[in-house]
Amino acid sequence: MTSSVLRRTGRGAQRVGSRLAAPFRRIVHAVRPSDDASDDDGWRRDDPRQTETRWRRDDETVRCFRFDDGYVSTVEYGSRDVTWQLTPGQVPLASALAMTALYLQHGITPQSDPDGRPFVAVGESGPRQVFEEIADEPVDYVYLDAVRTLEEFPAFIEAGADLRHVYDQMSPARFNTLG
Repeated sequence: MTSSVLRRTGRGAQRVGSRLAAPFRRIVHAVRPSDDASDDDGWRRDDPRQTETRWRRDDETVRCFRFDDGYVSTVEYGSRDVTWQLTPGQVPLASALAMTALYLQHGITPQSDPDGRPFVAVGESGPRQVFEEIADEPVDYVYLDAVRTLEEFPAFIEAGADLRHVYDQMSPARFNTLG
């Protein structure tokens, strides 16, 4: 095998490992003592631009950015050269921010149904991922691709002032104004 094949194979294995580890990050972050109690789970937001906003914590970066006619959200681990999408492709801004907030607030990545629609399972303890056809507790499935405004966010995702500012800054309405 050539070194490029080995490198691509290694990156693929890292992506799979990162996806499998996603449900456990929430537990680790909940147990780990916070260095700064005033900081929301350690996430620091860069100033939003018209086309992109980034949140950073340690070596992890969450991006929400304009892509063609929609928005995409990604998570990147710099030291491991790993990036994956939270969105299944281009989605409306509010949907991209809902999936971003789900990850930032709960450490959960959306799952995709057979049609490619992003959803999250919600049980008594809040949002969670399910990996078996029958969950170990009763859950409702909430689809995140139909969210068009911050007011449509599910109750378990907080649309606070930070997200409202990002939404206002990145809103497609800003692109359509004459200036």
